[in-house]
Amino acid sequence: MVVKYQISSEDFMALQKDYVKRGKIHRIKANILFVLLTAMVFLSGIIVSILVLPQSAYLMSFTSYQLLPIFIGIILAALMIRPVKKFYAFAIGLQLKFMLRNDKRWPHDVILHIHETFIDLTVIREKMNTTTQIAWESIKMMGEDGKNLYLYYEETEAIIVPKSNPEMTESESRILHDLVNQHLNRHEVNE
Repeated sequence: MVVKYQISSEDFMALQKDYVKRGKIHRIKANILFVLLTAMVFLSGIIVSILVLPQSAYLMSFTSYQLLPIFIGIILAALMIRPVKKFYAFAIGLQLKFMLRNDKRWPHDVILHIHETFIDLTVIREKMNTTTQIAWESIKMMGEDGKNLYLYYEETEAIIVPKSNPEMTESESRILHDLVNQHLNRHEVNE
């Protein structure tokens, strides 16, 4: 089966967002950043509460006065967990948008030749063709969003397969996705 389509910079950004969720190195970096930012929020809560509390210190015992900044730091860190968790993906997205803002190489034409044992991936950029042969067994994981499937054949490399393609009929699109699922399910059974 031969499938032809174009990949836009938005498709590439969507792939990068998917990889930030699935990639091992991004999960490690996100966890480290989460711990550091949570500690900073906790310490900021303690510092701000210490600066504000001396005005009302005469109302509390000494032990309460010492524990209250810690309690405020914990509450502030707990309230900020969700934004802090999302910060890494947001920062990576901004970085990629900044890098791609002047990139004029998009869209890329892509041709997939799907065979029983492998996929030939041909990417056409600026009148230059690059062909990569990818065995079905080398696909490590699959991701997806509302628009595309992502077939990861290396840690940072993936084939972007659109879920809908104007050049394909609905039946051809269904056959393509059934073929992809068949090969990936067979691969999971063999592992």
